[in-house]
Amino acid sequence: MPCYRCGTRQADPEPGKPSPYRRGVVGEHQVLICPACQPAAAADLTRCPGCGGVRLIRRLDQIECLDCRLTREPRDDDPGSGMSGAKSAPDIPDISVMSDSRDSALAAEVARALERIRRARASGQG
Repeated sequence: MPCYRCGTRQADPEPGKPSPYRRGVVGEHQVLICPACQPAAAADLTRCPGCGGVRLIRRLDQIECLDCRLTREPRDDDPGSGMSGAKSAPDIPDISVMSDSRDSALAAEVARALERIRRARASGQG
C-alpha cells in the first residue's frame, strides 16, 4: 500500500529495524504514511474518541485505538462525523484505484520473480 498523501511505496526496512512508515485512520479508512508526510499528516488523522490518540488501526471491520484499546464500528455512512481534524472522504485519494506505470512495472516484476521460482522448483523436482 502506498503513502496516502504522496503515493510513495514502502520499501523493506533494514534487517532488525522497524519500518519508518506509520499506519493511521483517515476518513474511516486505514492508511499508510511515509516518513516525509508524517508531520503534515498529523492534522488529517482520525482521533480516538476515548483518549484523543491517533494510533488507530482498522481491522476486521472495526477501528481500534492502540493506546487505550477502545474498539468501535466504522462510520461508513458518514465518514466525517465525530472526527477531530480529519479530512472528509472526498478529499482522500482512493488508493484502491491509484494505477500508474510504477504499479504495472511492479506487478510485472513480481510475476517474473514468481515464474523464476516455479521454474527453479520444477527443475529441482524433475
